[in-house]
Amino acid sequence: MTSTGLTGAASIDLEAEWRTIARETDGTAGAAAMHLGTGKRAALNGDDRFPLASVCKLPIAMAVLEMVAERKLSLGVRMEIPAYDVVPGVSPIADRWPKEKWFRLDEMVKLMIEKSDNTAVQTLFRAAGRAVGMGLRMKEWGVAGVRVDRDERTCALEAMGVRNIPPVKEWTPHMSDSLIGQVPAAEQAAALRQFLGDPRDTGTPRGTVELLQELYRGKILPTDLTARLRGFLEKTTTGPDRIRGLLPPKTVVAHKTGTGWDVGNLNAATNDVGVITLPSRALVAVAFYLKGSTRPLAGREAIIARMARAAYDWALRA
Repeated sequence: MTSTGLTGAASIDLEAEWRTIARETDGTAGAAAMHLGTGKRAALNGDDRFPLASVCKLPIAMAVLEMVAERKLSLGVRMEIPAYDVVPGVSPIADRWPKEKWFRLDEMVKLMIEKSDNTAVQTLFRAAGRAVGMGLRMKEWGVAGVRVDRDERTCALEAMGVRNIPPVKEWTPHMSDSLIGQVPAAEQAAALRQFLGDPRDTGTPRGTVELLQELYRGKILPTDLTARLRGFLEKTTTGPDRIRGLLPPKTVVAHKTGTGWDVGNLNAATNDVGVITLPSRALVAVAFYLKGSTRPLAGREAIIARMARAAYDWALRA
């Protein structure tokens, strides 16, 4: 593994600790930390690309809320959820659909972040202008290390070897499972290995903490919308054993997780990115990515928890 973005002996010590932890996984780990007060940074594989999985929901939320700031959307606007956006499973909106088909924008953003709602992200990705819109936002924000190219369902289908995806008007809510089930296991495995090398829909650890820095410094959203998004991130319910896992009780963590797809025992991605509030009220942005591991979920999450604790202790000295 290579390292980038190291500043000073303390950063080197953190990199060394991260490197030791990373040896316990058979996948590739990436990590970055930035103390938002002092500017000190550290990274392990900081410029390597990792599948975002549901981490994509953070920049999509930022893009949609920036459209609110630009008066192109409003928090109270009600948006219809069409059948082709419904993704059963991790989705409170899908659980309520079709009895409820219209949802307020602010509720959709909230559910997308706090509950990682996979239906909300389909609709909001389109509202944000899809790949072109997200690319323009990243350029505007000056963030080169994060890409959002496809909707999350398409990423999942292509990662599992589905090549002939039906047009949206033919889509039904449970079609994904049927399509994946038609792909032989060997083809799924080959597709997932290829997916792990695809630069689309990826983030670098360094680029991710830079995105978080821009958000928390108020460079992207006005104060009220920044506070709203931070509040959603602090109430995230997914991945309690990742960044939060080994931190002191009641530590405030604003974060967004991402969990990729499995073929056999090969996992595409296990991620967690966010901002930790230290006892001094100082903030440290962190990003942890793990791809291509065959370890069980609990073991992958333990790697992230240990890396996060190492970053927390480092930040106390930064």
